Amino acid sequence: MGLYLNLHAALVYASFGRNENLADLSLEPGLPLLWALDFNVDPMSSLVVQSVRGKVRVLDEIVLRHATTAEACERFLERFPKSPAGIVIYGDASGNQRQTTGASDYDMIRDYFRVHSTILVTYKVPSSNPSVRERVNLTNSRLRSAAGDIGLMVDHKCKELIMDFEQVSFKADTYQIDKDRDRLRRTCPTRWGICSGRNACRPKL
Repeated sequence: MGLYLNLHAALVYASFGRNENLADLSLEPGLPLLWALDFNVDPMSSLVVQSVRGKVRVLDEIVLRHATTAEACERFLERFPKSPAGIVIYGDASGNQRQTTGASDYDMIRDYFRVHSTILVTYKVPSSNPSVRERVNLTNSRLRSAAGDIGLMVDHKCKELIMDFEQVSFKADTYQIDKDRDRLRRTCPTRWGICSGRNACRPKL
């Protein structure tokens, strides 16, 4: 029992529970899709989310090895070719950095959707990233609040996200996420934390 408690305490997303946080989810066509991306990592992974009556629903994940931003956009539109209520792009501040092509990741997303889709796309991008502690605490509170409320549901098909929730851990005696334990566990959950209402930025075209 003591070993179990020690391991559980080391988990970053200790609030996650399969019985509480997993469900078969369906798209709400009248609500916008929230697409949360992380850049400069491999595999490139992103979450497709909706906010329904104050609850966060993770509908799908897109995980691509050795992928470009354009390839991520292509895969997104393959799965979600229509979104009558539009798309809101969430991401980290690093996506604003210019690449060798002279364009940032967000510039590439704008260009791709401008050419390949008529869906209205807006952006909620912070000027700087929240701290790891803030994102972790926010994610855990959405998974299960102190009052026991469940504010985040995940579709069963989001296999990588579920493994992140169940396996990502802290380094011993620190609040640092152990990225060396399994380099494929890229703490995808912190991405959706940007989708949960704690972004001070206003949407912009």
